[in-house]
Amino acid sequence: MTDEPHDRTQTARGWIVRMASGAMTDDELAAFRHWRAASEDNNTVFERERALWRALRVSQEQDQAALGTWRRMGRRRQARRGLFLGVSAVAACLLVLYAPVAATWLQADRWSGPAVQTLTLADGSRAVLDSDTAIATHYTPMERTVTLLRGNALFDVKHDPHRPFRVLARGGMTEDVGTVFEIRRESRHVRVAVVQGRVDVHTPQGEPAIRLGAGDRASYANALGASVEHGIPPEEIAAWAHGNLILDNASIHTAVAAMARYRQGRVYVLANDADMPHISGAFRIDQADTAIATMAATAGMTVTRLPGRILLLRKG
Repeated sequence: MTDEPHDRTQTARGWIVRMASGAMTDDELAAFRHWRAASEDNNTVFERERALWRALRVSQEQDQAALGTWRRMGRRRQARRGLFLGVSAVAACLLVLYAPVAATWLQADRWSGPAVQTLTLADGSRAVLDSDTAIATHYTPMERTVTLLRGNALFDVKHDPHRPFRVLARGGMTEDVGTVFEIRRESRHVRVAVVQGRVDVHTPQGEPAIRLGAGDRASYANALGASVEHGIPPEEIAAWAHGNLILDNASIHTAVAAMARYRQGRVYVLANDADMPHISGAFRIDQADTAIATMAATAGMTVTRLPGRILLLRKG
């Protein structure tokens, strides 16, 4: 039996809410893909609802009016359809309006979970997404544009001189000149590193493009000019794409957070960085718990395992 139109819309909104939470499990992702592939109507309704949330741009006054409307709709739907379906539209509205992470996930065409994913884009280029990474793609006959919304990505571009390949991140743009390159969207900076070939980096400040070659790395931020490093060892560029995390004198919080993105479940560090030794070394991202245990031992900390795959690190 196929869903009625109203139920199909509510189901699509429920999936949007779950994706926006950033906590979608592998089983849920499989169930979502099964539902979406089961019917062309399912896919059409999902794309329509996602486009609606992407397009939302409201003022504070409109916030309140929209929220009141969705609350009233939610109450009516609760009476007719049950609690989950009744409040899903309200939850989706709240997530999009008030949670930046929700907006990111709803913009994304592709997103990764705790594992590295390799994608083949529409033009034959290859994108390797680090864990917790989201991208949006926009291809036209004249250009190919990828927006890095979150995380880190390695691009192996199929060069086309008549159709530029560009990656947008935090107001800057990196344009391929036939290359393999990594872009990292960090908390305050964007870092671009070239494995082979060349790229042109355009910063948000509108400065002349910076051309990078193999082994070069540039960093830029919205309020700062770009800095360039040369001679970066190739094994240090996108090491995660080869299953490694390389740390050089990282604080215990930084080290654990970098590895924790490759596992499900929270990791808490109960310590002051100033009192802890720093961490250096190469660790396998497919053995995240083992790596975190090694980091803890190096820092003289113990690891306590709690329900829900939670790890608690504290001084021994």
